[in-house]
Order: sequence, then C-alpha cells, then structure tokens
Amino acid sequence: MKCIYYAKERNKLYIGTHTGGLAVFDITRKQFRTLIPSQNNPTSQAGNIVNEIQPYKDKLIILTQAGVYLFNPEQEAFSPLTHNEDINKLLFRPYQFETFLIDSKERLWLADSKGGLLCIHMTDNSLHRYYTNAQDSSSIGKFRIVDIMENSKGEIYFGTIGSGLFKYIPDNDSFCQYGLGNNALPSDYCYYICESPIYRHLLILHSKGFSLFDPETGKSKHTYNLFQMGYCQGSSIYFAQNGETFIGGVNGMLSFFEEQLYHSNNNYHIYFDQLWVHNTRVLPDDETGILSQTLSQVKEIKLSHDQNNLIFEFCSSNYTLNEDIIYEYKLEGFSDHWIPTHSQSISYTNLSPGMYRLTVREHQGTHSISLNIYIAPPFYATYWAFMIYILCVIGIMYLIIYIKTKQTQLQTSLQFERKEKERTEELNQVKLRFFTNISHEFRTPLTLIIGQIEVLLQSNKLAPTIYNRILHIYKNAWHMRDLISELLDFRKQEQGYLKLKIEHKDIVPFIKEIYMSFYEYAATQQINYRFECPEQELKLWFDPVQLQKVIFNLISNAFKYTPKGGKINVSISSTNTQAHISIKDNGSGIPQEAVNKIFERFYQLENGANKFTLGTGIGLALSKGIIDLHHGNIHVKSEPEQGSEFIIDLLKGNSHFSPEDIAHTRLTTDDSRDINKPLDLTEMPVEEVLPVVPDTDSGKPVLLIVEDNKEMLDLLKSIFESMYEVHIAQNGKEGLQMAYQVHPSLIISDVMMPEMSGKELCYKIKNSIELSYIPVILLTAQVSEQYTIEGYMFGADDYITKPFNVKILIARCSNLIKTRQQMLERLKQPIANKQEAPDTININDRQLLEKATQIIKENFENPEFDMNLLASELGMGRSKLYTKLKEITGLTPNEFTLKLKLEEAMHLLNNAPHLNVTEISYQLGFSSARYFSKCFKTFYGIAPLNVRKNANPPAKEE
Repeated sequence: MKCIYYAKERNKLYIGTHTGGLAVFDITRKQFRTLIPSQNNPTSQAGNIVNEIQPYKDKLIILTQAGVYLFNPEQEAFSPLTHNEDINKLLFRPYQFETFLIDSKERLWLADSKGGLLCIHMTDNSLHRYYTNAQDSSSIGKFRIVDIMENSKGEIYFGTIGSGLFKYIPDNDSFCQYGLGNNALPSDYCYYICESPIYRHLLILHSKGFSLFDPETGKSKHTYNLFQMGYCQGSSIYFAQNGETFIGGVNGMLSFFEEQLYHSNNNYHIYFDQLWVHNTRVLPDDETGILSQTLSQVKEIKLSHDQNNLIFEFCSSNYTLNEDIIYEYKLEGFSDHWIPTHSQSISYTNLSPGMYRLTVREHQGTHSISLNIYIAPPFYATYWAFMIYILCVIGIMYLIIYIKTKQTQLQTSLQFERKEKERTEELNQVKLRFFTNISHEFRTPLTLIIGQIEVLLQSNKLAPTIYNRILHIYKNAWHMRDLISELLDFRKQEQGYLKLKIEHKDIVPFIKEIYMSFYEYAATQQINYRFECPEQELKLWFDPVQLQKVIFNLISNAFKYTPKGGKINVSISSTNTQAHISIKDNGSGIPQEAVNKIFERFYQLENGANKFTLGTGIGLALSKGIIDLHHGNIHVKSEPEQGSEFIIDLLKGNSHFSPEDIAHTRLTTDDSRDINKPLDLTEMPVEEVLPVVPDTDSGKPVLLIVEDNKEMLDLLKSIFESMYEVHIAQNGKEGLQMAYQVHPSLIISDVMMPEMSGKELCYKIKNSIELSYIPVILLTAQVSEQYTIEGYMFGADDYITKPFNVKILIARCSNLIKTRQQMLERLKQPIANKQEAPDTININDRQLLEKATQIIKENFENPEFDMNLLASELGMGRSKLYTKLKEITGLTPNEFTLKLKLEEAMHLLNNAPHLNVTEISYQLGFSSARYFSKCFKTFYGIAPLNVRKNANPPAKEE
C-alpha cells in the first residue's frame, strides 16, 4: 500500500497500491474492488502504481508511475488534468514526479524525481519551473523533494532528501532553507511534514527521529527518538479526532498524544542496553561467557585481557525524552573527568587490565547508572606471575651476587697468583741477573787462570807429576767455564737473543761423538753404557753447537742419578717425518707429580728424606728452550726407583725453519770457533809465531793494551812483551791519550771500563783521521751476539770473548798487523785522476773524487775535520761515502785522506824550503812531528829530513 484517502461524503476509502492499481473500499456496503487499467478504455486507470491521492474540488488528483491524472469518483473514470496539451505532455511523463500538492490557491506543486520543482496554476494553466542550484541559497537546493505540505497559514514547505526543509517565499519567488547548516534541524533528510493540531507546530520526520519545528522562529523546538524508531521515505503521520498522533516508521508504528510531548515525566530510569566487544555484540549465554543475563540486569562484567575494545549502548525508559538532552559519562580508573555526549553510545579501546566503574548520568537531571568492569590481566601480569617475577628477581640477584662474589674471589685468587707469579718471575730474573753478572765477573779471573795454566802447560820444564796436576786444574777451569757459558746461554735464550745456526749434518756420528766423551767415565763407574742406532746415516737440519749442549746435559744428568752398576742407553731412531733421540737410565727416577715441572726454571724437588734435586733447574730449562727453537719436542718418561727416559723429537727437512735460520752465518771466523775449546796438548802442536815486520826503531811493533783489571793487564803484558813493544792504560780515556802519543800498531782493549768504555774508545779511534788505520781488538765477557754485532758496529776489527785461547789471540794480533802493512802498501798506489785512464772512471765519479780531494786539502789544518764532516760536505751518508770511495780508489776515506796528506808533505819538502818538518806536520794536521815522520817513512821508505838532504828524492813505490 502506497497511500490512502478517506472520502467522508461517500464513506469510501481510496487506496493506492504498488503494482495493484487503485482500490476502492465501500465502508457502508463493506465492498472492496480494484480499478484495473484497460487499454481499450481511455478513461481507465493509466498505471498500476499509485503513489499519492489528493482531493481537488469534487474530484481526486492521482499520481501514478504514468503521470498525474484527474479522477472522477462518481464515474470512476480517469481524465487529463487540464485541456492544455503542453501541460498534459509534462504531466504524462512516466516516473517523472515524486509527489505533488494542490494548495489553497489552486497551484499544483510537482516534485521532479530528478530534482527541481514544477508549479502549475490551475486557474490559468500557467507554468513555472524551479531548478536545483547548490550555489544559490535561494534555490530549492540540490537534492530531490519527497514531501510537500501547506500549513494553516498558507505557507508551503518542501522536504528534501539531503538538503533539509525549504519554505516558499512568494514575495520574491524564492525559497528559505532550514537544516543542519543553520542549526534549524538535526538532519537534512526530511521525509514527511505535517502541522500539529494543537500548537500548530510542524511535525517533521527525519533520519534522527521527529522534531517539533516552530515556523515563527524557524528553529526546531524539540527532537524525539521514541522507541528507537527509524524513518525513511514513505513514513507518515496521522492525527486522530481524539488528538492521538500515529507515526508509521521503518520498524513499526507508534502513537502518543501531543500534550505528552510538552510535560516532563520523572518516572523513568536509564539502563545499559547493549555491549559490543571488538565490534561484536555480546548476548546472554553466548560463546564469550561474559553475560549470563541481559546487560541491564547485571552490575558487573568480567572480561579477559584481550577483550578490551568495548562499546556500551544505553537507553532511557522515558520515551518522550527529546534528542536535545545531554548525557555525561566517566570511567573511573581510566579518567576522573565527566565527558558530555549527545549519543547514547560509549566506546573505549585498548583498556589496560584493572577494575573500572562506568557511570552515565543526565547533564541536568537526576538519573544515573553505573556498571563495574573488571578486565583480568594476562597470565604474565597476574599477582601470581608477579610473585614468580619477584622470586625470579630475588633468585637472579642472589645468583648475581653469588657469581660476583665468586668472581671477586677468583679475581682475588688470580690477582694473588699473578702477583705470586710476578714475584716468582721477578725473583727468577733477579737470580738470572745475579748469576749473569757473577758469571761476567767470573770470566775475567777464569781467563787469568786458564791463560796462566796454558802458559805453564806449554813450558817444557815441568815434571810429569806437576804437569798432570796442572792439567787437571786446566780441565776443571774449562768445566767451570762451560757452566758459566751455559748460564749465559740460558739468559740469552730467555731474552730471545739465542739464534740458531742451522746446518745439514749427519746426526749419528754427531751423537756418537758426544756419547764417546762419557765412555771412559762410564767404565770407571761400572755403568753399562750403550749406544744404539739401526741406521748408519741420518741427515738432519740442526744447530750443532746448541744441540750439543742439550745432549751433553741429558747424558750428564743420566750419569748423575745412575748408581754404580746401572745402565744408560743412548739410542737414535726415525720415522718418515721425525728423528727420535733417547737417553734412558735405570737410576732413581722422578716422582710423577714432578714430571711436568722439571723443565721449569730453577725447579727443585724435595722428596721425603732423600733430597732428589734436579740441579739448579737451568740445564733442563735451557735444553727445552733450544729444542723449542728447533721446532721439536722434548719429554720425559719416569717412575721413581725405575729410572727415566728423556726423548727428543726432531722434524726432518728444513721447511719448519725460517730462511733467516738457515741462512744465518756466524759473525766470527772459523778460527774463532776454537777459541771456546780447551787446548788438546796431545794433538795440537805448538805453532810458531808468525814474524811481524817491525815498524819502530826498537824493531818491534807497538802494542797498546787498555784493561782496568790489573791482573788481566799483567797477564796480557807478559804474553806480548816478548814480541811487541807494549804500552798499557787502565781505562778508555787514558788509552785514547796514549794512542795519540805512541801511535801503536795494534790496540787490545777491554769493553767494560770506567771513564770511557772500550766501544767508545774504538769509535773515537776509528773516527780520527790520525788514528783510524790502527786495528782494534775488543775483549769482553759478553758472549751474546747482540753485543758482538754492537762491537763491530763501533768499528772493532775483531771481537774476542773471555776466556780466550792465548795462542789464537797471538795469531790474530799478528794477522791484523799484517793487514795494516798491506793497507800501507795500497796507499803507495797512485789514485786515478782525470789525466789517467779516462775510460775507467765515469764523469760523476771523477767529479766526486775531485770534490773530495778539494775538501780534504781545504781542511788540512782543521783539527776538527773528520769523515762525518767530509760526508756532510759531499751531501751523502758516511756508509755511502765509504762504499763509493772504496770503489773508485780502493782506499777507505781515512786511507785516502792520509795518502793526500803524505803527498802534500812530499810536495812541501821539495818546494817549501822555508818550512821545517815540524811546521809541515802541524800544517797538515798531524798531532806530532814524530808521528808524521813515522807515517812518512812507512809510506816513502825515507825519513822527511833525508828528503831535503838528498838532491833527488826517491820515487814512490808502485
């Protein structure tokens, strides 16, 4: 059913239906019939959808989907509304109009379904169209019109869907709009308009409910939403004769008396109506288990921690309450502030676990309602969880304190151990330094002892008994010297100065030779001493000197702890990659707890009443260090009272050695290797001292001995005084002065002396033009290669360690003096110059030679002139100058300077008769006339005075 009209005079109802046409119900006769459209009857109904029926004079105007028609109730016939064909064409357009109204001035207002308005004056058939225009505030708006009404004052109102309410202003033929924009209505969707019979207010149905609109003020007085009724296009209002109002809505019909809208009623209450969790409505006894009955009946709800997005809807039992009422709410536990709202819906998101109380009240009323809300915490935030956390924290704190305490105790223990280790290490270093210093001190008197004994042993005047006793003393002195050398080697190994000199040798005869050294001693001790090696030859890469120390030490230890009648086996075996050397005895053995400690420095063991000590602990520690340098391994197998077996494992090949180890050469000559061996008086024949060409008037070379130890000085003097003219000095400073005075052929100096050390003395001599040609031999107890290298860097011609072999020392002195004589012979050779051999010297070398000659000649009288100054003037380093000048002339810079001075002296003797010899010597920078004469005579073979006596000076030797 679309519409209904009651014709009082006929007591009939005219009912418009949807697709059912127009139905007529005769109330008197109780007859109901439908007027069906017929194509053969032009007066029949034109459409079967009747949208609206309104009376006009004694007829009805009916709006169908086919257009607007005039209906004659008497004849029940349809006819055009007017006789104007143009207007009829507009009216007969299908689905053209939404609704219409015939006002009191016989104007037909038609609402176009596409928007806009059409007005037809029925009296004169005039027509006026009104178009929608959103930009013009006086137009009919933008959206289509769904209802038109005229109030008792003749005012025309139009309800639109989206543009609000419009009132026609006839004065200027425009419209006045009422809606949300000017706060006149709560909604712009006005579906139905009528006038209340009592106060003549407009009752308007819209999307927010219905409002009482005051035409005088142009404002909505009240808005109501009774029973949550909804309205849409097609909703309507009917006023009964008794004053009751009926409203048809989307979800039903309601009725009330208008007076009820104007009188307040306090007999109502507010209640919570619906609960939504995560946008899902909660019902009683659903799967959520939140509600056991309706929300309005509960006082408290309990939710889980993940049910924290909530929407509450509340209602009032006073259905006459209008929409203007303001509510306030607050959630205690979340906020203490009241929040105003026009809505009856409250939402909260992401509420934290806890207890809340939701309270809703009227803003200016007395009604309120509350609901307790409990959101349970997750399992990890419950009281039990926090108790567990507290216990865990307490446990962790206890554990941390316990660990920290243990760490502190451990750190204290480690610190104590570290300090103890540092103290032990410091004590060991003190021991080493003490033993090393004592050893250095021992070397000098030991050298005196050995030297004196060697002199005695070379004498042929000793009786055999005395000779044998002295020989025993000699051997023990050398044994003591070996012990001192072992300590010094250990010190070198500790400091990292011990370097291997790897050679490729057969280890079988090497070990057997050491084995044979103990053979006679084994026989005297009645020890079963055996050597075993299945192979005749076994080539290995090793340092013979250092490995000899290891084997000697192990075999001597075996003899030390093996009783008479015991057994000692020395054996050699090999695999594909290693060679194994074993020294095994059946002596007292080593306790198991001491096996891993015997290679530590200074380790000693006391075992019960029998003190079993491993010596001072230096020998085995040194042995392990040497084997480690060979990249090998040394270990021991031992049981108390069963004996011990020391095993050395050495790798085959040389890939495990660095190229430096293999390429390492000894700094001393082959003869120097014998300097650390005692004399073998039964095999070594007495060598004759090589004759030395005398260079002094006494017929003997001049030897200067510089030594601060009186006994060593006397020993050296007694050794050389039969062959040399010996001069002595007791410190370096005194020795330098003596060297300038006597100009010796050779200088022997100790290294460690007061005033000036031997190295400093050597450096000053080698940097003096006057003394640089003199050979210097340094004697020292410092056997480290570092000190040897340092000695050679200071310019020493030879470096001999104490104790030394006297005969070898004599031979070296003789060789150095021979070398000096050969140097003087080279001085006599002419130096290439630009006139001689022009093709043998390039132009750069010739320019360097000329510049050097010029600089030297300009500084003949300069006493501060030395090779450093010459190198600086030439703009090159001293070593570069030495190499270059040696390459060009065959002479060192000092020899070249001396040659130029002597040639200049010959020139002055022949061409400057006004200068005597003394003046010439000082003019050329010589320290004394005596030294000048000595050099001149050596060079030219004639004294300077004899040059002037002889009219024809001798030619230089070629």
